[in-house]
Amino acid sequence: MPLREHHRASAEALGRAAAETTAADRPGAASGALAGGEPEYVQWGDGATDHPDFILATIGSVELEYAALRRGVGLIDAAHREVIEVRGADAKDLIGRLVTQKIAGKAPMQTCDAFLLERTGRILADLTVLVDEDGVMVSVDRCDCSAVVEAIESMVFTEDVRVEPPGLWATIDAHGPEVPELLEAAGVDVPDEGAAAKAMVADAACVLLRDDRFGETGVRVLAPRSDVLGVWQALHASAAGVCRTVGWYATNMARLEAAEPWWHIDFGPTNLPHETGLLHRRVSFTKGCYPGQEVVARMEHLGHPKQIVRALAMPDERLPIAGGQVFAAGCDGPGDPVGVVTSSAPSPLRGGNATALATLRWSAADIGAAVSVSAEGAFVDVEVSEASRSMRS
Repeated sequence: MPLREHHRASAEALGRAAAETTAADRPGAASGALAGGEPEYVQWGDGATDHPDFILATIGSVELEYAALRRGVGLIDAAHREVIEVRGADAKDLIGRLVTQKIAGKAPMQTCDAFLLERTGRILADLTVLVDEDGVMVSVDRCDCSAVVEAIESMVFTEDVRVEPPGLWATIDAHGPEVPELLEAAGVDVPDEGAAAKAMVADAACVLLRDDRFGETGVRVLAPRSDVLGVWQALHASAAGVCRTVGWYATNMARLEAAEPWWHIDFGPTNLPHETGLLHRRVSFTKGCYPGQEVVARMEHLGHPKQIVRALAMPDERLPIAGGQVFAAGCDGPGDPVGVVTSSAPSPLRGGNATALATLRWSAADIGAAVSVSAEGAFVDVEVSEASRSMRS
């Protein structure tokens, strides 16, 4: 993680600020050399490898980090993301034949989210695809990088396509209402929705993708890995006072408030696209063939999934845990479960009440229906709502 030292510096700065506030509020209080805080990390992925990935959880104050996402700018070291570059005259056509979104007809610097599927219709990876002048850039979860590269290379026969070695790019996510001002101070414009732009940041040639998935203005910055520290520091300096380093805990709160299901958390390789709650943001029903298309089309026109991801806005602060069961409404004891909680967090936008995502049986997943969730030793009735909804609508 090339930004670990900056994480530590941010944690130490937070500790110094807290000490200075204490000294101002309590003159004469004991003082001494400040050791500084230590950032906290959480494991990302299933831990199956000998060297599991870790991502920043917090630099010391989840509340301040969350506030940056909602009032200023939160900078996220997206160390769990990897970029695969597919170059050559046939790269665009090849990726278009692999993914669930329509790539043909997209002009350079246009983007879309898509699934890469197994032939059985199960999801192999959740992708963001950027059409470039001489190929395609694909942003993926690092856990899926090898599988995606293998899937792409297996489709190359006589095509003019080459897959560049992964690891050349680092990803920084910036979210918050002050993102336009942050980029303007850095001499960069915010791309339009569904678009990307190339820009110089701290003398590094970066690619910026618009990404508003938390309900605020968001931009994903792809920076050359060798230059990422300079880019990170330049972005921080451009928005001094409104910009903070943000970890997973605050990020998770913001994305759950936006009811945004995440790959490898709320759905995974056993799921079909119709089960994710993201179908119409990931799948085009007017494009050509791709692996798994027959399964997707058959379900769209002839039936419905057995289960689907839905949002649950809890009526109070009681927090259901991931893996907790969901039952029919009015349940006051163990019974036949109708679903399972996949993720949850407190929601400051809802006064601290909890919010969650859950995979529910289709028969229990009607919008506006009620279910009963086990939370902190009690069964709580809660209304089912749609996942992946826009907070701005």
